[in-house]
Amino acid sequence: MAASSRRMRGSPNTSPSQVNLVSARSQSHARAHRLSRVNSADGYASLRRKRARKKKVLVAASITLASLLVAAVVAVGVYVLVINGKLGTDQQGTQADFGSGAYAGALKEPAAPEDPFWMLLMGTDNREGYEVPRTDTLILAHVDQKNKKAAMISIPRDLYVEIPGHGSDRVNTAYALAEAEEPGTGPALTIKTVQALAGVDISYFAQIDFNGLVGLVDGLGGVEVDVPVDIIGDIDAGGLDIHSGLQTLDGAHALTFCRSRDPFFIGDYQRQANQRTFLQALARKILAADLPTIATMVTNVADMTFTNLDLATLVKVAQGMQGMQENGIHTYFVPSTLPPDDNEGPSYVALDEYAWSQLVTSLDAGEYPEHQDDSLAGVVPEGYLPSTALSTTDRLSGQASTVATGDYVVDVRNGCGTDGCATSVSDMLALAGYRHGEIGNANSFVYDTTLVIYQDDARKAAAEDIRKRLGYGKLISSEGRYTFTGDVLVVVGDDFPVSK
Repeated sequence: MAASSRRMRGSPNTSPSQVNLVSARSQSHARAHRLSRVNSADGYASLRRKRARKKKVLVAASITLASLLVAAVVAVGVYVLVINGKLGTDQQGTQADFGSGAYAGALKEPAAPEDPFWMLLMGTDNREGYEVPRTDTLILAHVDQKNKKAAMISIPRDLYVEIPGHGSDRVNTAYALAEAEEPGTGPALTIKTVQALAGVDISYFAQIDFNGLVGLVDGLGGVEVDVPVDIIGDIDAGGLDIHSGLQTLDGAHALTFCRSRDPFFIGDYQRQANQRTFLQALARKILAADLPTIATMVTNVADMTFTNLDLATLVKVAQGMQGMQENGIHTYFVPSTLPPDDNEGPSYVALDEYAWSQLVTSLDAGEYPEHQDDSLAGVVPEGYLPSTALSTTDRLSGQASTVATGDYVVDVRNGCGTDGCATSVSDMLALAGYRHGEIGNANSFVYDTTLVIYQDDARKAAAEDIRKRLGYGKLISSEGRYTFTGDVLVVVGDDFPVSK
């Protein structure tokens, strides 16, 4: 259940808003007084000369405009090529060919661009002191654009697996083994290893090293994370102390948060939980970003990431996931068991094959099991768990709407006290294309009727559309009586359809 939907009878989550209305009027100009000046032959000749000059000016302006448009198209094309070139360049500076060589048979694109797909996320450690890079983080992700859902599965780096062509070993050695034989082939062998482990086709991958993570987070101005447990004195993770609680982590602290495992009793499992927590917080940051921030982020990601995703595919996936909510991201870990305490040899983690097969099969079918109840799950903030308790039906689903829903931000507040109602309404509206705004509690739980409040007449059509989608509630104009930052505010009342 999302944290915001679990806050009960708290202080109001409001902030004043300012609305600036900009209007423009067209003006007409009479020509009668000018006509009287050109009735003579001289005047007519003068007018023809003016028209000739005007025509030349228009032709010149048209040529200039056309040139600018062509230049703009070329510039965009160059930008796309540059971005794609950066994305497809590995850590050795080589432009990868994903259809041949080490990658032959490693990646399989979805049958249709909008189909669900599997993607492997790799975090690599290429710091001084290592002969070859190694994967420090592996997350297998399932992305469902149609239903705006995603699942992330943390893979323990010490998981004992079969590595194609190299026998059995830890899963994180696949990258190092390949790099030692031929630099630049580590990602391909890692992909093949995880494909064999999960029994699924992987369509895309993305690799980022430690320095890249620091730069990405700093480029976003930090990421707000609800840190579940204290991290104190972990020198191997950077030595930065991080106390539990909601806070904004800069790049260096984010790296420590994602890498630390020594202070925890369950070691790498808590680290996996922290990584899933961070990725959800990062998703929240991206979902709330404006276009300039997203453009900057794309450039930063291109500089720091190696992936077979090109810019066009990235844009299509982003468009397909528009309206996705935080609780649409489900997180899991590979079911496994710790080695015995008296183990004197290499420390391996054993796979629970039956539980693993059940999990992958469910996700591949578009089903999302409840959060895994296991002593090795690690501590995850309550607000990062998916919400399944309540759902709101869109009464207009499948029907054409005249409202450009993506142009409007909707704030939702719980005004009845039903746990999860505000999040449920916000999720439904986001799936309809509305941009999610603030989610929280009203100043009290005394609202008998749901209120759909619009800032001004320019937002009235959107408010009417929202009320129709809900199928209940009262439409009213704010007229300065309510303070909210979005275009429309929904205060959920007792008419919310759930048994009390």
